Amino acid sequence: MDMFRKMAWVVVACGFAAAVAACAGPTGKGEGDSCTGADDCSSNLTCQPISGRQGDFCCPTPASSSKEGNCQSASTDGG
Repeated sequence: MDMFRKMAWVVVACGFAAAVAACAGPTGKGEGDSCTGADDCSSNLTCQPISGRQGDFCCPTPASSSKEGNCQSASTDGG
């Protein structure tokens, strides 16, 4: 019986850990923050490349609707 109780305890602990991880969801980075994948951004934003900028950023769609500088295309003509 002792072995059964230990196994049951491990199963319950693992189930709890899985439930907590599932509820964590996206990291919720904000508008204009750098990102590496879809799960990085808050629910109303998408991780996307921005013309003229290195890397991807959490921005609304279309990105041009944002007031955050990282969501705006980088100027290549100096102004």
